[in-house]
Amino acid sequence: MVNLTIDGKEVKVSKTATIYEAAKEAGVHIPVLCYAKKLLPYGACRVCLVEVEQMKGRLIPSCTTPVTEGMVVATMTDEIRKVRKTVLEFLLVNHVVECPVCDKGGECDLQDLSYEYEVVTNRFEGEKFDLPTDEVNLLIERNMNRCVLCGKCVRVCDEVVGYGSYSFINRGFETKIATAFDRGLNCEFCGQCVSMCPVGAILPRPFKFKARPWQLKEVNSVCGYCGNGCTVTLGTKDNEVQTIRFNDKTGVNDGNLCIRGRFGASYVNSDKRLTSPLIRKDGELVEASWEEALQQVTDALRSAGSDAGFISGARLTNEELFLLKNLTKAVGSGNLDHSGGECYKGLTEGLQQTLGIKASTATFPQVEKADAILAIRTDFYETHPVFGMVVNQAVRRNDARLTVIGDKQGKLTRMPHARTLLHKPGLEVNLVNAICRHLLDEGLAKTDELQGLDEFKKALAGYSVDAVAAATGVDADAIKQTAKELVEAENAAILLAYGLPYTANSRELGLAVANLSLLTGIAGRSGSGLYFCGEKSNSQGAIDLQILPAEGALGAAEMLNAAAEGKLKSLYVTGEDMLVSYPDKGLVEKALDKTDFVVVQDIFLSETARKADVVLPAASFAEKSGTFTNAERRIQRLNPGITSPGQAKTDFAIFQALLAGLGASASTDETVAFAELAATTPGYEMINFDMIGDQGYVWGSDILAPETRNLVAAAGGKALDARFQLVVGSALYHSGTTSVHAKGPLAVVSEPYIEFGREDAAELKVADGETVKLKAAGGEIVATAKVDRRLPKGVLFAPYHFAALGLNRIYSGQAAIAVDVSK
Repeated sequence: MVNLTIDGKEVKVSKTATIYEAAKEAGVHIPVLCYAKKLLPYGACRVCLVEVEQMKGRLIPSCTTPVTEGMVVATMTDEIRKVRKTVLEFLLVNHVVECPVCDKGGECDLQDLSYEYEVVTNRFEGEKFDLPTDEVNLLIERNMNRCVLCGKCVRVCDEVVGYGSYSFINRGFETKIATAFDRGLNCEFCGQCVSMCPVGAILPRPFKFKARPWQLKEVNSVCGYCGNGCTVTLGTKDNEVQTIRFNDKTGVNDGNLCIRGRFGASYVNSDKRLTSPLIRKDGELVEASWEEALQQVTDALRSAGSDAGFISGARLTNEELFLLKNLTKAVGSGNLDHSGGECYKGLTEGLQQTLGIKASTATFPQVEKADAILAIRTDFYETHPVFGMVVNQAVRRNDARLTVIGDKQGKLTRMPHARTLLHKPGLEVNLVNAICRHLLDEGLAKTDELQGLDEFKKALAGYSVDAVAAATGVDADAIKQTAKELVEAENAAILLAYGLPYTANSRELGLAVANLSLLTGIAGRSGSGLYFCGEKSNSQGAIDLQILPAEGALGAAEMLNAAAEGKLKSLYVTGEDMLVSYPDKGLVEKALDKTDFVVVQDIFLSETARKADVVLPAASFAEKSGTFTNAERRIQRLNPGITSPGQAKTDFAIFQALLAGLGASASTDETVAFAELAATTPGYEMINFDMIGDQGYVWGSDILAPETRNLVAAAGGKALDARFQLVVGSALYHSGTTSVHAKGPLAVVSEPYIEFGREDAAELKVADGETVKLKAAGGEIVATAKVDRRLPKGVLFAPYHFAALGLNRIYSGQAAIAVDVSK
């Protein structure tokens, strides 16, 4: 610690702090334009100049100057005030003053500082900027006539996002921020530059001219998309979510958001939302009262009893899932499941059998200090972009050695010095097994207290590095080096995302990475962690609350098979458009057609809802109270920012009404429900609702120690023998089927596509934008071709989000699909 004096106040701070940080900690205000706490010190704007007694009165930038013992600092002398006012005058010489029509008005740092320092006239004259405004895309507007060259957009895009859209070009008075070749912005559209800009140079177009900042009501909640659990601050007005506000003070994401979190909330305002219950009469869905709809549902569930099935999405709150589980008990059925019943088995079976737990072992911030990181599947960044930004910071600031096991290139593989183990589709488990085998063969593995070691060694007999390298197409030395880096790292992380498009080999992959975490000592070690990240916002909560089949009951796949055979009397589907998102559309379609009574509870009239006998209109995340549990086991509170449209109700209220109709008791509100579920949910027992503050609450502490240490062999996959193989996954701009209702993601990717590598595209004479047809054993799909550089020869890719593609006509959960290509 260091002692110093700031404006006569004694201050004690960390020796790594800057003068600005020390002043802020002491409650002393120093103005800044180019500083941001999540960016490296830069010192561009010179607004934060202070005077240090030991430096003989020389003015220095407080944001870049480290503190020293005994330092005496003055932050507001007459000289400092005069210099700051001069700096502001210089900034305003060329700055186009458009405050009355600038959307930044009311929260513009330059505007505030000009007012504070009384810059009412300007001693300097110069020509105002007259640069063209970049409005090429529908999400981010760039008006460089308002830019103050603070560089925050450049730095956040490089240091945090790792994309590098912006740079300084030209010199002197001609200097400006521009994209490559000064073209229109075309990037990830995460909006980090929007949140960082202190003036009106970079603005969110969807919010343009909607409201002034002071007209908005700000409500902190949790993003309803992936399992990262980012805090989103809803800017609401007129009972609509107008925008997502920047907030780096609450939650785990430090204000970082992806396109879905920043621009993907517009679906809650959609005029296509369900607003009234629907019941089927004479073959048509017609509006009905809640009383009539609920009566039909309770009658059908009561009649079905143990022959009723319940399938949920993982975007319901913990409290809603708790009531859903109670509903199944009231009906007398154990047939309960979520997420297709397969993709989560890496947790429920893989980790459970090896480590005795069903959750990630550490928290996200620990990854920033990692020395070595192994990411399984290239799509990890696409499914969890904000966690990907944490990985980027570990690589760039901590020189972490990143290895990616994937069947294609991606954002992670382009990070500095990243090593890519580019393998044939479906062989991830084989590579992880080979890393384990190498650790054991070389005596590098940490085998103390491990159970089943002898049997495990025997099971790995066929996974020598050379054999796996030959089978997967990966360089043997790269496999060995990856093993060495992981086991020698003081802090290491293994990352794996799971979800509906990643169903294949789920259990085996969970076993394999758990084995690796044991052999490297990562599991349960402080500073290291094994991370399983679910596709949806409450995927971990669904696992924690055991939204799974009871012993001897049916899971999702078994329910659908039983329903297709006419053996299920009732099927209740909540928050999931199974006809689009689930593998094997033919089976889902047949199951819905053959079931006597189908209930769908959703916010849109989805493809699945159109098949229902009763449709119940539900609320979005922006209209709910309750909690989500993210992929690092952090329980966070949702707060309603708007009310639901029409007669739509929260899933909690709907389940309450159904339980009452069945004569069962139901929690009176979300607080009571949380207390009740906490009493019966492992890890939640000592947590109450009031303990869940702005930063949430991590159950099991920051490090979750394994309860067992059993090595259990994972069966490797087999390569598909086909000229062209189609792999299925998530696109960066979308999440599940919800984002296809949001204007932001649709502004970037509005329709389905089939992606080709350049080599295959040239061979097939397929051009970008052409219509192509893929034929497989289950049928055929038609879509626009997208030609890119990230796919190896013979591998094609299609995102699973769009109903129009009908991808699940040929996708039934396999790692890769053999296809024929034609135009």
